[in-house]
Amino acid sequence: MKGRSALPRAAYVVGLLVIAGGIAGWIWGGRLLARFEYFAVRRVEVVGSRWLAPDSVLRLAAIGSDRSVWDDFSDVEQRLLRHPVIEQVRVHRSGLHALRIVVREFEPVALAGTPELRAVLGDGTLLPIDPAGTSLDLPLLTMDVALASDSTRLRVGPALHALEIFRKLQEVDPGLAAVVSDFHLVDGQGLMMNLLMSQPASRLAVPAMIDEPLARRVRATLADLRGRDIAADLVEARYAGQIVVRRGQP
Repeated sequence: MKGRSALPRAAYVVGLLVIAGGIAGWIWGGRLLARFEYFAVRRVEVVGSRWLAPDSVLRLAAIGSDRSVWDDFSDVEQRLLRHPVIEQVRVHRSGLHALRIVVREFEPVALAGTPELRAVLGDGTLLPIDPAGTSLDLPLLTMDVALASDSTRLRVGPALHALEIFRKLQEVDPGLAAVVSDFHLVDGQGLMMNLLMSQPASRLAVPAMIDEPLARRVRATLADLRGRDIAADLVEARYAGQIVVRRGQP
């Protein structure tokens, strides 16, 4: 019985050794192949960049012709991650002579005048994106903006609070946030938003604590106005438990 019980244990140990050997072979094999000039990087593809031009990503990556597709590119990834627009990045092999840089960028929520027009994140971070050089279809924060001492973000204050509320609206209902033309803080906490001309209401007011049920009621109100061909001046959603519609001028 003792000899029989040892067989499965021996097979388990052998299996672990095989797996460990395979992993070591893959690691050392890659390092060995990296020494061959045949596997030198000849082409680099950039995927996922929207705000940064692919050429800009390639310049930041600075992958030389002396690199092999089998190299460890963690140094390149760290270099790219230092750019304020890039949130995540991965560099991996794509064939015998090519690399692929997969980029995920931060998504700005609005444009703010600083005084020049700048793309800004929901936490107030300013992104180095040229609005004139890209198709930034973003609402405008129509408030005076004060910058922090390092000039890379908005200072804590009303403008930043307005951004935080609008980011919450985007998270709760991206479709509703997408029809906003511009917005500003009202009464110190809620948002007053001008809507696109395609909407049946000109303005929409929401409280700071917006949630999914409230967003659904607002969308239902806008749909009802459209269905009855009513033009409203204001949809007021800051009152607890009710939505008030102010009709436009006939």
